Amino acid sequence: MRRILLALLTLSLLAQGGSAGARESELEASSESISDSLSATLRDPPIDRRSIIGSKLFYRALTRQDTDTVEIAFTGDTLIHNTVSTAARRNGPPFDFRPMFAPVRHVIGSADLAICHLEVPLSPTSSDLSSYPLFNAPAEVADALAWAGFDSCSTASNHSYDQGVSGVMGTLDVLADAGIEQAGMTGRITDWWQPTLHRVGDLTVGHVSGTYWLNGLRLPADRDWLVQLLDAEELLAVARRAKTQGADLVVVSMHCCTEYRRTPTPAQLELSHRLITSPDVDLVVTHHSHLVGPVEQVGGEFVLHGLGNFLSGQIQSPSLREGVIALAKAVRVGATWRFDEINAIPTTVTKGTYRIGVAEGESAERVLASLKEMGADVGLAITEPRTLTEEEAKLLE
Repeated sequence: MRRILLALLTLSLLAQGGSAGARESELEASSESISDSLSATLRDPPIDRRSIIGSKLFYRALTRQDTDTVEIAFTGDTLIHNTVSTAARRNGPPFDFRPMFAPVRHVIGSADLAICHLEVPLSPTSSDLSSYPLFNAPAEVADALAWAGFDSCSTASNHSYDQGVSGVMGTLDVLADAGIEQAGMTGRITDWWQPTLHRVGDLTVGHVSGTYWLNGLRLPADRDWLVQLLDAEELLAVARRAKTQGADLVVVSMHCCTEYRRTPTPAQLELSHRLITSPDVDLVVTHHSHLVGPVEQVGGEFVLHGLGNFLSGQIQSPSLREGVIALAKAVRVGATWRFDEINAIPTTVTKGTYRIGVAEGESAERVLASLKEMGADVGLAITEPRTLTEEEAKLLE
């Protein structure tokens, strides 16, 4: 089914003559005919998105002055093992993950756009919870992510389909209720080619997300669009559509890397280079290795080869507790936007409480050394001392 959708999208992008609106109508009509032919299995109602009113991006659209610089924060794997959920249950019934994010909330919240990598399905009722190998995490994870300041998440991962079709649909509902956008999962066939777009001042950022596989699970043949896979042709087609819909910059999130390996494999390099050398892709961010990897510059653009673990139960070693908040600075030169700088805030997870803190000493040095291993000039972002809010202080008691 995805191949049919890709063909329709490609025809739309290549169509010559006629107005853009007419081509859009033809594409939608084609998708509706497919949807009608699958009416027995495609009866999902549209997902009710929370109003944009009240979101961080909406607030900033009202209050910020348009500038020529925008900062986007990316974080590593959010992987909720049972031990993490147990700690959240101790924080307050039924689950409270906010204390885990509180120490870095000021960093996430101060970014103009913050994107997490959510590696697990979320249960709308916070029931039937499970950990490795088939994850199912509490809905309160999304509430905490939103509270921490995240605007969106990449959701395509090897665990996206752990709970089947209902798990995908439930995750989409939970994120929508929390006011968090996402890229990587699709709730309706007609949304498959709709890229996620974020407006930040004068800048529009497109986001595309894909995973290398689903741990051996197979998507239904008539719903193989539920989770985006790492198909370069498909990713580039959706990236191109994002550009035609007004995206100034497009980010591709890849769940791809060999676990517990810092350096990219030849296959990872080949795919990431194919994507980043496209005129429709401006930044590639990879996940899944659980270790912080190097930043690479390809033709003046950046590939982030692994951001480590942001929040997980993998605390067996200091390296597995480490992650990085990557701050990508986008600048406008004339009428063109580009990413021209990557700065980093090393993080580490504390055993027992699973609180994410700013790494120091040997841990910070190890993270920075990994980031610079391929020669990219990655700066250390300095976090200024601050006074906790009353809410944060209470959560961290």
